[in-house]
Amino acid sequence: MKNTLTISRLWFLFPVLFIFVFSSCKKDEEVSAETLKEQAWSAEIFSAMQEIYLWDDALPSTFNEKKYTSAQDALDYLIGLKINPETDEPIDRYSFLDKIGNLSGEIVDGTASGDFGFMVTVGYNSSNQISFFVNYVYKNSPAGIAGIERTFEVTKINGSTDVHPTVGADGYLVSTSDGYVNMTNALFDSSNASFTFKKTDGTTLDVSLTAATYPINSILCDSIYTVGTEKVGYMVFNQFLGESSQTDLTNTITQFENAGVQDLIVDLRYNGGGSVETCEKFCDLLAPQSANGKLMYSYELNTTLTKYYASKNYDLSTDFTKVNTFQPTKIYFIVSGGTASASELLINNLRPYYSGKLFLIGSTTYGKPCGFWTTPIGYTDDQKTTKEGYDLYAVSFVSVNAHGEGNYYSGMTPGSTNYPGVKAYDSFFLPWGNTNDYCLSQALNHISTGAFKVSTPSKVKSIKIHPALEIDRQFKGMIDFRKHF
Repeated sequence: MKNTLTISRLWFLFPVLFIFVFSSCKKDEEVSAETLKEQAWSAEIFSAMQEIYLWDDALPSTFNEKKYTSAQDALDYLIGLKINPETDEPIDRYSFLDKIGNLSGEIVDGTASGDFGFMVTVGYNSSNQISFFVNYVYKNSPAGIAGIERTFEVTKINGSTDVHPTVGADGYLVSTSDGYVNMTNALFDSSNASFTFKKTDGTTLDVSLTAATYPINSILCDSIYTVGTEKVGYMVFNQFLGESSQTDLTNTITQFENAGVQDLIVDLRYNGGGSVETCEKFCDLLAPQSANGKLMYSYELNTTLTKYYASKNYDLSTDFTKVNTFQPTKIYFIVSGGTASASELLINNLRPYYSGKLFLIGSTTYGKPCGFWTTPIGYTDDQKTTKEGYDLYAVSFVSVNAHGEGNYYSGMTPGSTNYPGVKAYDSFFLPWGNTNDYCLSQALNHISTGAFKVSTPSKVKSIKIHPALEIDRQFKGMIDFRKHF
């Protein structure tokens, strides 16, 4: 009969069913074990944040880690609790989890791993299409070695000409558009990719890139200009790394000092921050002699940490230690929405000592006056066995300068009351150091005439990049690796 299974067929199916059920149970057990790990790490995150989190007053009195299947979900919940009354949105857009040692290794060692070594921005090309343009390249990276340069327009990705993202009615890039997907997949999620670039002279460059580990050059360009009778130093500083950045900064500032540079232009437009210690070294190099021994900045912490450090007689302030004689007459910082954290700390620390002589040029900065210490989750620093878990970067301190100024969560706006200067748009279509660069030319004009030029509207339409769809994936933050709770 068609609907009757014979005994032999039943015996044939039984082992198959047993294997299927056993396999499914085993798979469920593996998932459950992984979930249990994540929940244990979630509990550790809550416990750590009760002690170190700057906004601990917003944390709940109890926490049920079993409500979350991942540590990231738990952290997302916790950092969403403190609301900024000015925006009615969570104030903490900074805290995050990282794979053990990834970020700290890059910043401390000055090496990048697993990428091509260039970044892109968006703009309209000569045909009025939205295109991706290279805005910076690390010279020792696969991209740098292949000859890719700032200004290059991307015209093909892996042989496809679908490289033009679309913009929605709200003016933001559409993350599901083919051009956007092709770029982000190739740039951030691939170990191998091919690109065709159009240069400013109209010729093209075809390259195939393989992601690699390479040393990062934190200074992308340095130049000296003569404006009237004055020598002007210009440097593009792109990342606050460890000793490698400190060496680069010392060498460049020494070069400027030996050349008799009087005014300084520091281009931070893509600098997302990094090491607090390196920021301090840069502050010392630029500070006037009169600042030596005086307050550079201080940390403000939550009540628990404040009491802890007070009990240890630990000083949460840092003074200037002038190690050179370089003392620029005026300092101009070129900034943008990509200027964050340690870059903003540098500006804020120097403001009290360059009153009326420090200027911002560009667009409003990212807005991050707070920073982190690294907290191990799921492992200990001295652990000998294989480490599992995360590095937790939960906001632990906010910095204020010698005048008690800080809290620039909405960013620093050039040309505003607190930040003298002028707004200017990015010139990603020009090489570094080109004096026609809108931001650089504003600084040179002010040095020459004592005034900024009247800003003219951009010749290209504006494209908004929503933070959730941010093309620039460079780390934005400041980490103090020296102080531990």
